[in-house]
Amino acid sequence: MDIIIAYSSLFFASILSGLSVFLFNKNNQKALKLITVFGGAFLFAVCFVDLIPAMFEVHNHNGCEHKHHSIIPIGAFILIGFLIQLLLEQLSHGAEHGHIHYGEEKKSIISSIMLLIGVSIHAFLEGFPIVAQGTPNISMITGIIIHNIPLSIVLVGAFLQSGLSKTKSILLLAIFASMAIFGSLLNNNLDILHPYQNMILGIVVGILLHVATTTLFDSEESHKYNLTRFLIVILAFVIVILLPAHTH
Repeated sequence: MDIIIAYSSLFFASILSGLSVFLFNKNNQKALKLITVFGGAFLFAVCFVDLIPAMFEVHNHNGCEHKHHSIIPIGAFILIGFLIQLLLEQLSHGAEHGHIHYGEEKKSIISSIMLLIGVSIHAFLEGFPIVAQGTPNISMITGIIIHNIPLSIVLVGAFLQSGLSKTKSILLLAIFASMAIFGSLLNNNLDILHPYQNMILGIVVGILLHVATTTLFDSEESHKYNLTRFLIVILAFVIVILLPAHTH
């Protein structure tokens, strides 16, 4: 039941966020940026408080213990994840940071499909560690939900600007909203992946660190951190530290 609640929360948080484009003031960019900063700081803290320590643990599945046996240092997988996110942003144009850098490129249906592919792969990989040994990772799930609020709004806005109808835009958003769940189900039910949990965590950490650091030090903000942004980052860090410990 806990897993069903976790999956439902992930899905409907994105859908409701996307629907808000039709219901609320579309010009409240300041609030959206603050949510983006909070989500980035939250995921940044989750990496160091939860995921990175778990990378160096022995993982147990169905009574079998799995250790990291790769000739590649486990930390190198963080770099691999970082590079994967760099590649994905060639498709998503940085939508994971709460806004899209299109440049002079025309917003078309094809660009929207490429955008959807980029963020869907990101969400799919991001979903791998949200459930471990049948237990939802509260910190990770909360972080993804917060992270997906501005991302879902940006996606729907981009779909609409490309000429898609409201219905098609929400249907495409539903595909994105499902991807983290699919990633989690695959990771938990495909036995061949179980010995590689440390490596998978490393890749996810690299992806999250890229998104989090880019969000926190966005060049569009001119590296200027006002008191509100600073307090939001502190609040995110404190919440992650105080959340119940997750057993890996």
